[in-house]
Amino acid sequence: MEETQWRVKGPLELDDDKWAEKFSKAANLQYELNHLHPSQIQRKKELLHELFGQIGENTEVLLPFYCNVGTNIKIGKGSFINTNNNYLDTDSIEIGDYTLLAQGVNIICANHPVSTKERIVPVDDKLDDGKYAYINEEGNFDDSIEYTFVNTRSPVKIGDRCWIGANVIILPGVTIGNNVVIGSGSIVTKDIPDNSIAVGNPAKVIRQND
Repeated sequence: MEETQWRVKGPLELDDDKWAEKFSKAANLQYELNHLHPSQIQRKKELLHELFGQIGENTEVLLPFYCNVGTNIKIGKGSFINTNNNYLDTDSIEIGDYTLLAQGVNIICANHPVSTKERIVPVDDKLDDGKYAYINEEGNFDDSIEYTFVNTRSPVKIGDRCWIGANVIILPGVTIGNNVVIGSGSIVTKDIPDNSIAVGNPAKVIRQND
């Protein structure tokens, strides 16, 4: 599903019962997960299987770990997620087999329109008719109206045998191919092809990964 096909107003956990239930369940599971004693290995495994949509055999997730929904996340076999990964999974996140994600990786599916008049809209749907009558010629918004923000989303996919460096940020709609290395601190704004090494802000391919 592309961003333009999904437009939701306001904080999802406050304005929609289905989203509220998903967020609440994920928050409760993460609270228990992130407060486990290191010796509680079996309970950790149970909670990860309950939190994620899929987690493959021999995949390790170090704690703490954070996400919005959990069930939108699918991880293959033999992968490794280091501490303090944070996934805004309002859309699907797919991570392949034998892929390494270093500490502090952020994967973001959630987004908002860049244009202010598209991002900040009246709470009242009758006023939110696309005509922007509440904005005057100088671009000022009518302060007598209550406003909220618009949410959009796009999926993120990471292939097999990748290495995502520390503190990398992966933005909505990005697909990272197989056998890819992303350098630490990079911000991935566009797709990265198979067998590539990419670094920087925005991340750019610097050479092939042989």
